[in-house]
Amino acid sequence: MNIALFSDTYLPDINGVATSTHILKKELKKHGHHVLIVTTFLPHDSQYVDEDLDVLRLPGIDLKKLYGYRASNIYSFKGMKELKDFQPDIIHIQTEFGIGIFGKIAGEILNVPVCYTYHTMWADYSHYIAPGNIKAVDHAAKKIIEKISKIYGDSCSELIVPSQKTADALREYGISNSINVIPTGLELEHFSLAHKNEDLMQQIVKQYHLENKFVVTFLGRIAPEKSVDFLIDAMSEIIKVNQQIVLMIVGGGPQVDELKDYVHSKGLDDYICFTGPQVSEKVPSFYHVSHLFVSASITETQGLTFIEAMASGIPVLARYDKNLEGVVIDGKNGYFFETQQQLVEKILALANSDLSELIEHALEDAKNYSSEIFYERIMKAYHKALSKHHYCYEVVSLTPDKGHTYNVAFQFDNHQVLLNLSSQVIDRYGLSVGQVVDREELDALKDQEQVARAYQLALKYLTYKDYTYAKMLKKLTDKGDFDDIQVEMTMDLLVQKNLIDDVEYTKNYFHKATRLGIGVNKIIYNLKKDGVSPFVIDEFLADYSQDLEYDKALEIVEKLYNENTTRPQYALIQNIKNKLFNKGFSQDVVERAIQDFDFVFPKEHTKKLLTKEYYRVYNRYKNRYDKHILKSKIITFLVQKGYEYDDVVEIIRELWEDNDD
Repeated sequence: MNIALFSDTYLPDINGVATSTHILKKELKKHGHHVLIVTTFLPHDSQYVDEDLDVLRLPGIDLKKLYGYRASNIYSFKGMKELKDFQPDIIHIQTEFGIGIFGKIAGEILNVPVCYTYHTMWADYSHYIAPGNIKAVDHAAKKIIEKISKIYGDSCSELIVPSQKTADALREYGISNSINVIPTGLELEHFSLAHKNEDLMQQIVKQYHLENKFVVTFLGRIAPEKSVDFLIDAMSEIIKVNQQIVLMIVGGGPQVDELKDYVHSKGLDDYICFTGPQVSEKVPSFYHVSHLFVSASITETQGLTFIEAMASGIPVLARYDKNLEGVVIDGKNGYFFETQQQLVEKILALANSDLSELIEHALEDAKNYSSEIFYERIMKAYHKALSKHHYCYEVVSLTPDKGHTYNVAFQFDNHQVLLNLSSQVIDRYGLSVGQVVDREELDALKDQEQVARAYQLALKYLTYKDYTYAKMLKKLTDKGDFDDIQVEMTMDLLVQKNLIDDVEYTKNYFHKATRLGIGVNKIIYNLKKDGVSPFVIDEFLADYSQDLEYDKALEIVEKLYNENTTRPQYALIQNIKNKLFNKGFSQDVVERAIQDFDFVFPKEHTKKLLTKEYYRVYNRYKNRYDKHILKSKIITFLVQKGYEYDDVVEIIRELWEDNDD
């Protein structure tokens, strides 16, 4: 077969996805298949040269924050030309991003099945997206990741995951596609004890001062999700008991400098060494000079480094993670720990124990993850994808459901799809028991089922209140159960039935808002916020009478005037103006309503209010200021409240002597 592998990371990158892709390529070629690797460009400072001509590298950008990952463009004309020349039978995507999107597009254009391996639980890495680890942003990032994962998982011919835990997580995301659990295989012979490089081992021992030490090794990416600081803290307790135990940290990553400073601050420089990232040819020797392999990470999708360590004859210590249940067998080839104290106790105990039985089981159990077994399982998934790509489903039953719908069962081999379809859809497609439909027809019927669900949901929303086109579109989209096409089809149906009508919505809202005393400016603002087109609003405004707004404004002026018990004329008018502006009334209407209203303030009423306000201010401040300053303060305060200066001076002249008494 001709097989195109799409991955955003490949040699010389050192990570699980790059390793898995390279091993798969080698196994496929070993069994006579033709392979094309489609991946990202090399870093600008890289001296690496691809060993074969079967690597197609596409341009893109560096994502420095994601530990050197590079993202390609989602489409390449040059790449598509080479793919057409290659004529793939299968496209196998190893990534969700630029290269992965290009793989999906290529599958559609070339009409070949697309398999997809979900390597990474991206929800564990959302802290790279959330600035400053803001929880709200991190939560939103995880939701986006779930949505992207569901889209990819359900849109491929066959979905492949490296562990059962990953499969369970994807089911929780709502993925309905079949899932193939296929652990990544390793070229175990590279780690075999029979292939030890004694010279390189001696160099490592000498360089990192490991002579006569019990070496505990972590190998992997140095980043927060790997919890390397957990191991460092454990070493603080371990050396209090046994100073012959050392921790070797092999790898590079964004947290290296931070952890080096942390080690120094804890005075552990003599017991913990950092080797930096190592080329793949040297990695086995770092395992071979070690006595134990340890990791506190709980974000592993499979744990390739655990398998490498076991194949190198090293027992493993793993922080408990369901993903590792099939790899680490507690008490047989290694041990699980959950707390730091458990880790400390286990390392101290094993440092003084005979490890030969653990080593024997580790070597034997690692054989389950050979690249040959990996190849055989992958080929089964490929054959399933090929058969599914050319399949047809037979209608095996049509069962009436409530209303005018039917439960329709479609069968292909042992796989059955059950759809709930309306009688109109069944008639339109001419469905009957025994009829056969192809993949495109089945996908169209799935869309019809989803549109019917979305339509019923929209009716439920409309029961409680009216919606504009934009608000209903967002409501259905945010629900997350429907793709863009299904939402668009539903919206078209709602418009056809006049259930969504922005013109009618605008008309009704104008009348309702006017009754509630909302001005035209605020009405327009609210309508635009609800997604109503400015053209629809302008069309209504052309026939809108400003007199309606004026009448309502005058009504509000009268109401506020009648309710006033504290404000003088000037202050009351300013207060009324502010309230009208806040309600969205236009400048012209406000000025006209104020001007036309007859504000009558009898002198006796004003004097009564002023007298009351005078005593309130006088009693509040009389003990703070001397007489002269107090009088000045009272005058200033009352004038600012809106009373006429002459009235204020007169009331003080009348009342000041009384206060003196």
